[in-house]
Amino acid sequence: MIKYKIYPFLALLCPALLALVMFSACSAPQPAGRLVEGRMVPSGPGAAITFEKQTFKLVKIPDPDLEAALEGMLSASYDVAVTKHAGDKPMEIGFTYSLAPRGAVYPFSEIEVSCIMQEKYARRSGPEICGDFFQELGFRIKSALENK
Repeated sequence: MIKYKIYPFLALLCPALLALVMFSACSAPQPAGRLVEGRMVPSGPGAAITFEKQTFKLVKIPDPDLEAALEGMLSASYDVAVTKHAGDKPMEIGFTYSLAPRGAVYPFSEIEVSCIMQEKYARRSGPEICGDFFQELGFRIKSALENK
């Protein structure tokens, strides 16, 4: 029969490591922000929030041409919304967007586009800017899909 020798430093090290792991898990940093309507939102100068999201259904089979065209459609829609609301000063409205593939089998069969605003501009400008952005993007996506 084999007997194992327990080294004294291991007997002290194991509880110390366990305590360190437990302490680290309990002291994880909390998200910055404030609670609004039951959810955390960022706060502070320049804080951005996702003002609105829309999902667009595209094609069920991979289409590299459509995927390549998405960047242009998003940029053109952004330009239309920004020009309409900020003219030649786009930084003054604090607006951008993001795209996330949402398809299960083919990721780009469905996309989710987010309209992101600086918190300080969202209430005043968000509905109009995001509305114009999504309207233009929807038109461009519909036109691209009709040509398929």
